Amino acid sequence: MFSPQPDFNRLKTAVRFSEPDRLPLAELWVDAEIKAAFLGNVSASELDCRKAGFNVAKDIEFWYRAGYDCIRLTPRYEFFQPWLKAEKASDFDEKLAVFLQNIDYSDIEKAEQLLPSGMKVIFAPEGGIFEQAWMNLGYEKFMTDLYENPEYIGRVCDVIGAAELAMYEKFSRSDFVGGFWFSDDIAYTESLILSPAVIRRYLFPWYEKFAALAHANAKLFFYHSDGNQIPLLDDYIAMGFDAIHPIEPKAWDITDLKKRLHGRLAMLGSVDLDYPLARGTADEVREYVRKRIIEIAPGGGFAIGSSNSVAKYVPVENYRAMLQAVAEFGQYPILKG
Repeated sequence: MFSPQPDFNRLKTAVRFSEPDRLPLAELWVDAEIKAAFLGNVSASELDCRKAGFNVAKDIEFWYRAGYDCIRLTPRYEFFQPWLKAEKASDFDEKLAVFLQNIDYSDIEKAEQLLPSGMKVIFAPEGGIFEQAWMNLGYEKFMTDLYENPEYIGRVCDVIGAAELAMYEKFSRSDFVGGFWFSDDIAYTESLILSPAVIRRYLFPWYEKFAALAHANAKLFFYHSDGNQIPLLDDYIAMGFDAIHPIEPKAWDITDLKKRLHGRLAMLGSVDLDYPLARGTADEVREYVRKRIIEIAPGGGFAIGSSNSVAKYVPVENYRAMLQAVAEFGQYPILKG
């Protein structure tokens, strides 16, 4: 396992297509049950940053001991907002102001004083624009209104986008925050959920603002969506995304993707959550990670982690095997033995 030596510049170097001292780890989410089993001295109820009993000091200890260079934190707020269902959007601005006043940033603010030297926070509000829109309205209503009442859908997306932007602005000038990690699932294994035209009209204007805010303040901008987003890759590059996550093996050919994106858009993730992480053995995880490192890590542009998140059903010994394999095989220059 790593001797913890967090250095956010390691991750920054990698996503900017240079080779740091070792391949960095990158994970959008690790379930609290995995964290608790890994640490062995804390309950899972203290390790979910969305919950009121969250212990930020223990969470930092997990990310530090596991070998990460950053900790992903989200503010706490009520995800479901009934007022978004209103057919008339005239009071959205007033409701948005109340919503923003009730966001709890306290754990992120505490983290500033607790971070080990070299480690930074990746700030990541829960849920993206499309996710919050359809989950609040209901999937059928969202899709129906997209056709019958597009102005209303535009207003819903805009108020959610404005809320997310305000959250990013809160920490845009904070040095202990190294970047933003925006998550909005707009695709599935085979294709996009929405047409490229709809995505470009309702979502991308906000995505571009988030990325621009990050870069204006010397921060990284990562984007998560499950699934196959091949039609949008050039858009991501044009908007200035630093990296995409999680590179699901069933949705992407990572070797082809590296050839296509290297030098323009970095990749995070790619270790298959299903097999070997959840259903394989520790030895199979080790060999999978070894091959992935040899294949993709040379030349930078890559940070390794799961192809979605480290779910609670992943055997903790398999998670440890992934970390150990990165420690063993991820030292630069990468050896092809």
